Amino acid sequence: MYFDDDDSKIAGAVGAVIGAALGVGLWCLIGLLGRIAFIGGIAICLGSLGGYYLLGKGMSKTGLIISLVIIVLAVYFATRLNYAISLYRAFDGEVSFGKCYSGVIKLLAAFGEKGSFYKDLIFGYLITIGGGFMALMKLGVIDS
Repeated sequence: MYFDDDDSKIAGAVGAVIGAALGVGLWCLIGLLGRIAFIGGIAICLGSLGGYYLLGKGMSKTGLIISLVIIVLAVYFATRLNYAISLYRAFDGEVSFGKCYSGVIKLLAAFGEKGSFYKDLIFGYLITIGGGFMALMKLGVIDS
């Protein structure tokens, strides 16, 4: 991978957030179908890195770190969002979606399912980083 220090860090960060947001949308859409979001994880990784590269007009080592931080945050947000949607559906609308999202951990602890959130979060990180970088290697962006 070639690093260029002439990239625009602000524009690149915006691009990384936009790309990651598209991946989060795909992750949650697949999650609504009750499936593991392997494709969503790859979309978050590729979307973030690609968005940074496109809007930042290149990729520096700092840009890679910015993109990786955005990927980590996006996977956490996507996992939490999936659980909030599931809780909202389980309560049949009796509890607002905002309360489900903000109280995901507390609600899961009340049901004795707090560990499943952290298990899914770790699994999400593994499939996102592993799958994303495998896809980058197949595309020839990263040398094997």
